[in-house]
Amino acid sequence: MRRTAISFAALLLTVFISSMVHASERVAFVSSEGENNVTVIDLNTEKVIKTLPAGTVPHAMAATPAGRVYVNNRGSKDLTVIQADGWTVAKTIAIPATSFQLAVSPDGKTLAVAYKDALKLSLIDTATDAITKTVELGKVEGEFKAPMVKHPYWSPDGKFVYAPDSVNGTIVKVNVSQGSIEKVITLPGTSHYLHPSPDGKVLYSVNEKTKGGTSLTLIDAGTDTIIKDIPFPLAEGEKGLGHHGAFSPDNRYFFFCNEGGSHVAVLDTAKREWVKTIKTGKGPGHPSLSRDGKYFFIVHHNDGVISVIDIAQQENLKDIRIGNGTKQAHASYFTPDGKFFYAVASDDKILAKIDVGKMEVISTIPVPSKAMFFGIREGNTFPSTE
Repeated sequence: MRRTAISFAALLLTVFISSMVHASERVAFVSSEGENNVTVIDLNTEKVIKTLPAGTVPHAMAATPAGRVYVNNRGSKDLTVIQADGWTVAKTIAIPATSFQLAVSPDGKTLAVAYKDALKLSLIDTATDAITKTVELGKVEGEFKAPMVKHPYWSPDGKFVYAPDSVNGTIVKVNVSQGSIEKVITLPGTSHYLHPSPDGKVLYSVNEKTKGGTSLTLIDAGTDTIIKDIPFPLAEGEKGLGHHGAFSPDNRYFFFCNEGGSHVAVLDTAKREWVKTIKTGKGPGHPSLSRDGKYFFIVHHNDGVISVIDIAQQENLKDIRIGNGTKQAHASYFTPDGKFFYAVASDDKILAKIDVGKMEVISTIPVPSKAMFFGIREGNTFPSTE
């Protein structure tokens, strides 16, 4: 009886220690387009744990609550599935074409896959990894060399996926349960990314290119009709290439990143007018909000700096150099306590750790060549890095 009690107590202690270790885990999954693998890095020790094989040109990742990580391979017609808690490749899923981006539904049960070389959207059951439906989004007349479909966006209720069709300059709304097209929204250009307003009433389409350069299109989420198209205020010599954006914590402003130049434009969301442009590094692409809500750290695609924007003052406080090259990964991450920020200087092949308070790089970790995306597993969760 006493031995059983001791054994049970030992088991409880083992489970407790194991859960504590797992809860403190902070692991980066870094995809390498140059070496066709995903490197697993322990960020607490800053050491490589494991290198996992992937398909050809692995890029973005999307994770389910169960810890399944889907990697889109931009050079082969397949997805690599990683089991995050075991650091293993669970499966390879054959798909109809070469993927460009992917997104998991709000309930984690369905994966939407957008294609680089086909005007289609596939829906995958994450429980079985089986394709349940592939929807034809439109027609392609002649040759189209650019990626055909950009970032898919899920409606909050999970009933619809909005797929930006770059071929025809539209956003195609797909009914998930029926696997059919619900509506087609014609834009003044090509959409790269859809950001929902915090109240869910308006979709902000960050457009890549329009006849005048680039723009932000506001779409009524209830009727799927365009409310207003707002051309981006280009500086002299800059090109239009909208990428991503973000709302200020009080939702009064939207910050639009123009990858074609060196400026972020600030929109007054009530007036629906630009109120300021902020000079940054070259090719601003992704704004990441600090945990205290005071700053946007801007990832650039044509520079080796992270620009720190003071949200209240709407000014660039500092350009933090993380590398000597010009390419950065399409991802970044603030730790939950807000003390540190991670970004990849792809040309320099390093993952940089920035002390947020000091606003300077305090350490670097080697990563493989052409690392253009990474995801973080924080304890039992896989929070977004984009």
